[in-house]
Amino acid sequence: MKKAQAKKIAIEMKNKGFKVPDICDAIGKSVSTVYLYLREDYHEKRLPALKQEIKHALLCGDFRAYVKSLPYKDLCIIRNEFTHAGYNKLSTIMGIWDYFKDYSLLGLYPENISREEIKRAFKRQAKKVHPDLNPQLSKSGTEFIKLQKSYHHLMACSF
Repeated sequence: MKKAQAKKIAIEMKNKGFKVPDICDAIGKSVSTVYLYLREDYHEKRLPALKQEIKHALLCGDFRAYVKSLPYKDLCIIRNEFTHAGYNKLSTIMGIWDYFKDYSLLGLYPENISREEIKRAFKRQAKKVHPDLNPQLSKSGTEFIKLQKSYHHLMACSF
């Protein structure tokens, strides 16, 4: 049985409520192969929605809280999609935070981003956190310095 056909049957059987050992017997594949098929299917279905959620959290919300609330299954999808390291939930979360930190500070999503978009985002955020323009913030300008570092990092990494 070809891989595509076996995968399709495995997914259909799982959706109908069959247990993995029964699926293995039906398609003649190992348990690990069936789990791989099921994981691939979940990733294909979940990834588009997950990307939209990430984008929303980066642009509008608290990205750290969002990532912390994700189940490990979804964290693994993000880890695989954006090639992060991580061997357990905490290290995976830390890797994701580290990767998205600069994008989060600038309010950007990393897919299909241009240098002009990075510049616009920096100027927009700089008006919010610059100590001379915002008297409520500390005069040390730590928020602005973090923003500036993120800007320079993304400009150096892009294109």
